[in-house]
Amino acid sequence: MKKLQILGHELNLKWSPSFETKAACPFYLKANYIDKVTDRYLRIPAERGKTAHLVVDELLNYCVDEQIVPKDLDEDMVRESLERHATHFIYHEIENVYAWCRLWAQRFKLPAEVIGIEERIGLDEDFDEIDFSDASYRGIIDLLQIKGDHAVITDWKSQPNILSQTDLDVHQQGTFYCWLISKMYPDVERFTFRIWYLRYGFAMATTRTHEDLELFEQALMIKEKKILEIDNWDPIPGPQCQYCDVIHRCPIALDLGPENPAIISQEQAVIAAQKITVMETLTKELKGGLKEYVKANDDVLIGDNWIYGFKHSESETWDIAKVAGILEEYDHDLSDYSNLDSRKIKKLIKLSRRLFRLRQRSRTPRNSRGTSVRSRPGLAFWG
Repeated sequence: MKKLQILGHELNLKWSPSFETKAACPFYLKANYIDKVTDRYLRIPAERGKTAHLVVDELLNYCVDEQIVPKDLDEDMVRESLERHATHFIYHEIENVYAWCRLWAQRFKLPAEVIGIEERIGLDEDFDEIDFSDASYRGIIDLLQIKGDHAVITDWKSQPNILSQTDLDVHQQGTFYCWLISKMYPDVERFTFRIWYLRYGFAMATTRTHEDLELFEQALMIKEKKILEIDNWDPIPGPQCQYCDVIHRCPIALDLGPENPAIISQEQAVIAAQKITVMETLTKELKGGLKEYVKANDDVLIGDNWIYGFKHSESETWDIAKVAGILEEYDHDLSDYSNLDSRKIKKLIKLSRRLFRLRQRSRTPRNSRGTSVRSRPGLAFWG
């Protein structure tokens, strides 16, 4: 395993998508790989996703062993698998996770060319295969398929947001997995990375070329050198805060009091922006947890006369069809008495545009080799 010497500490290089995220913040990196902090900040979405992964992996292994397709799985098997893997931390999410796993079983088509499920791939510092525990570059691929010179990597995701094709085409985790496969299987010429959205029951895919992977490797080497240049362990707030499992120990989080209410210098502006980044991340997590608590229990009494709770809607719900009928009977127009929910309409428009683009991509002309005439297809439901 490659070892890095940083500020008098020895850091074992264990490059993976999660390592790269941690390396963006020196404090986050040190807490995990040098101090090896065990007191972790629990994130329900992460626990929820982990549980769904375990269930799908177990069921997929069973399908491969028994040579059956997921839709033939007994309903009890899905439920019992979730019972085994779910923790009490996701108590309020069990219904959702169960629905996702059932949807996966109904829609996922198991291909014949399965190379590995939860496939652990490890490379040493010379990019040769090595035991996963000793690897300098490592990754766990949810599902790996190889057919001839074509590798397809599937990653299960439970996230609510569907990535645009543009974001998927530059997805770093996907590129890293394709790069690992290119080192392990040198005969592979074509690489497809796809995300299977568990809560929606479909996949979106992108491709990588050898040129893409060469550029990725060069950038990776530059990032390694930047880690060696770390000159202090101070936190650097950024997108990584939303994943940080030691954020409750972050020096910025422990010192959120304003030094000066007026921001009159660049230094003060930077400090304020750093604090806000950490505060907003923590506040979002705390509000979500408190909301679930209040739903299951009661409002929270703070002091003698202050209650922190969530206001319940007191509006009445009307049957639109019946109201429209009554208004029509008296020569009134429904539009004079109703307002459209702007948030729902925006979501509807956004969804319809996305579905339209997906339908357009699925109709993309193919060339004589059966591949899209564009360099990167929008969807690849291979297998």
